[in-house]
Amino acid sequence: MTASTQPLRRLRLHALALALLSACAAPALAATPADAAKISPEVTLKLIDLLVAKGVLTRGQADDLIAEARASAAAHRAPAVAAQPAYQTAPGAVVVPYVPEVVRQQIKDELRAEVVQQAKSEGWAAPNALPEWTQRISFYGDLRARAEDVLNDGENYREFPNFAALNAGSGYDVADPVANPVPYVNTTKNRGRMRLRARLGMHAQISDGVEADLRLASGSDRSPVSTNQTLGAGGNLSKYSLWLDRAYVRLKPTAWLSADIGRTPNPFWTSELLFDNDLNFDGVAAQASFRHSSDFKSFVNVGAFPVFNTDFDFGSTQELDKESSRDKWLYGAQAGFDWAFAHDMSLKAGLGYFLFDKLNGQFSSPCLAPTSKDVCDTDLSRPQFQQFGNTMFSIRNIVPAQGAPNGPQLQYFGYASEFGVANLHAALEIARFDPVKIVIEADVVKNLKYDAKRIRALGPLNNFKPTFDPAATGVFDGGDMGYYINLLVGQPKIEKAWDWNASIGYKRLESDAVPDAFADSDFHLGGTNARGFIVGGSLGLARNTWLGLRWLSANEVTGQPYSVDVVQLDLNTQF
Repeated sequence: MTASTQPLRRLRLHALALALLSACAAPALAATPADAAKISPEVTLKLIDLLVAKGVLTRGQADDLIAEARASAAAHRAPAVAAQPAYQTAPGAVVVPYVPEVVRQQIKDELRAEVVQQAKSEGWAAPNALPEWTQRISFYGDLRARAEDVLNDGENYREFPNFAALNAGSGYDVADPVANPVPYVNTTKNRGRMRLRARLGMHAQISDGVEADLRLASGSDRSPVSTNQTLGAGGNLSKYSLWLDRAYVRLKPTAWLSADIGRTPNPFWTSELLFDNDLNFDGVAAQASFRHSSDFKSFVNVGAFPVFNTDFDFGSTQELDKESSRDKWLYGAQAGFDWAFAHDMSLKAGLGYFLFDKLNGQFSSPCLAPTSKDVCDTDLSRPQFQQFGNTMFSIRNIVPAQGAPNGPQLQYFGYASEFGVANLHAALEIARFDPVKIVIEADVVKNLKYDAKRIRALGPLNNFKPTFDPAATGVFDGGDMGYYINLLVGQPKIEKAWDWNASIGYKRLESDAVPDAFADSDFHLGGTNARGFIVGGSLGLARNTWLGLRWLSANEVTGQPYSVDVVQLDLNTQF
């Protein structure tokens, strides 16, 4: 018998029980003594006992229904009439007892109530039920309102080139910096702004082992590391854009293995030392988790992600032949464990390696003084998005045009270092004072493909050792290491009113330890070549609603002075 027919079978048996109860009272209401004798109350009660034994009715239910039936029969007993001649029936005929109207209505009401209750509890039918497919879709999201102050030190160096702006146009004319002035980063003037982050996602359980996820997010621009929308940035109360933040299919062939394809969340367990929390990944990722015992499990995460794909028509608009592809990829692998080595203490650790293939700039072959419509063969080696801190160099090998040695020389800039980042990440959680927890987090990165000698040969344009000796200027002073340590006390995740946490951490990230494009976008206003403290805390106001306050104080690691404090007051809610 299938699960779908079981409820109907139980209802039929219950209806039979009610009919038998009615029959138990029927002799008192029968038209003649002969009718009353057709069904024996003793037989009826034995049948009811059999239904109780089979589990159709409980003993309490049977006793209550018998009492109700007898009371109903007594209340509606017909007045005595003169004896009538007994009706003659053929041998073996079945006599159906008379059931009073009140008993029939009682049976109908009880059956209706039981059907509705059973349908709701078992989920096989309900009045006005939604279609089945809606039960496989759920929505989630979050909203954050932020007040932010950016406080620059008045003694900061003023002439930090804005390489992102230089690379975004048709090239910077190095032959005439007067007519084509260098754009600089704002390092001296304070700013205050209100910001909004809104994200709305939909998760669908397509079938067993197949899921899909789609999320939209706000954002002032196409930045991969920020979904903040600065209020008033568009002017005149103009509307804001929504971006496709995530869109992926998840395959789960087994309970311990899953694979994501599309624009996926970060599949690796990392801190913002390496990847900003808002960063999502384009490509394919697989995650495996193995439970070895009740208190120890291990995990392995791998992925391949196209960071940049060459434009189909990349090449000079003046030439028939186009340039070869220069696609950029990120390949990552991480292994680790989660170990509850005591009833109130656990340790999680992960070791990973992340190869950023062709992310570095490449010096071009000789390129005849390009115009704004021309390209050199390594133009796509410049970063399509960057923040601040990595060492840069000029990537175009420009050959001045004959007869015009002082003509325009449009230049682009690329990362001087290659990137192959080893990462060790660990977190110790102490729950001895539950619900207050203590979490100590540490993270270390080292760029194994960093080569200071190679960078010097390329002619770096920034990250020089600060000195007041003019004869010692231009000495490259980059680095390949970074670390972060943080102490948190309270509830790591705020879920209800009066949940709280407080934290203090220290971060140091040298110039070329990681690509500046993907690191934390708040500390030192984003990127690398920064060191300093992060102090913060959160307080729950209601269910999934909390206030957060952070102070990020950062200075440069090397180069000219650049100190900036960022203060953020957040109101967060999620659903």
